[in-house]
Amino acid sequence: MRPGFMLDHMFTRRHLAEYLDGELDARGRDRLRDHAHRCPSCHRLVATLVQMLDGLRGLGQAPPRTGSPISDSVIARLRDEPG
Repeated sequence: MRPGFMLDHMFTRRHLAEYLDGELDARGRDRLRDHAHRCPSCHRLVATLVQMLDGLRGLGQAPPRTGSPISDSVIARLRDEPG
């Protein structure tokens, strides 16, 4: 373990929210990214949180259309039926 690893580890944990919110300055972003590249624990944490936030941001969007024309027509009819 290189000198300063634990300091970078604590920095990463302390400033992770700022990083995810895009509020960390360039020097801090580089420090956090460099540490996460070397530290499997922080790498997993950052990747998991980024994936979770991306998923949450997508909740209000319509899902991608991957159905067949038949399933799309069935869904359209169900939506048009009176409740």
